[in-house]
Amino acid sequence: MVKNIQESSGQGVLKEVSDRLLLMRADLTEPIRIREDDLAAALGVSRTPVREALIRLEGTGMVSLRPGRGALLMPVSDRDYEEWLQIREQLEGVATREAALNASQRDVAQLRAIFENFSDGNAASTGAAAYSKANVDFHQKIMDLAGNEMLRRVWASFDHVQTSYRRQTIAKLHRSEDSLREHLDIIDAIERRDSERAENLAKSHVRSLADAVRIAQKYNKN
Repeated sequence: MVKNIQESSGQGVLKEVSDRLLLMRADLTEPIRIREDDLAAALGVSRTPVREALIRLEGTGMVSLRPGRGALLMPVSDRDYEEWLQIREQLEGVATREAALNASQRDVAQLRAIFENFSDGNAASTGAAAYSKANVDFHQKIMDLAGNEMLRRVWASFDHVQTSYRRQTIAKLHRSEDSLREHLDIIDAIERRDSERAENLAKSHVRSLADAVRIAQKYNKN
């Protein structure tokens, strides 16, 4: 049964379509065709709000619309990821500075709890998927603590959660131990309400990841 179009239009269908395509995109290496009919049937809505959602998602680079030929779901390229890290460095800096000013002791405890199953020296052996999820949860919590809705929306628009978790970049670059130490240092700075240090550590954390990605790309080309 098709849902009421009025009830299903706008942000609700956009989020449902985006979430579904993000899952499909996770391990994508080549563009694949997306059928509006299939998406509409899967979500139980008409084609109209699905088409509107695809038009909006084209602006993010997730989808490429071809007149008369439908839509293509585009993979995340290495260049996309590297450019995202450049933007992410600045976003993380702002968010972590604000988190240091806003976080309560309970918030700090929650940040520490994210990594309670990992200790220095065993992050890699605990499991790539588990650590990747902890990493995503940590950065999402920082964004929440920043208390800046506009910042949160910009962050979400880059589909950080799916891109980072599915690519498991940290594991591929063998950065689990370094990443864990960097996260714990950031938490320490937040607990001390040292906003300047928290911001610098956050930027350095992302910059280190970006450097590792560039080195890996250069190595793979040789």
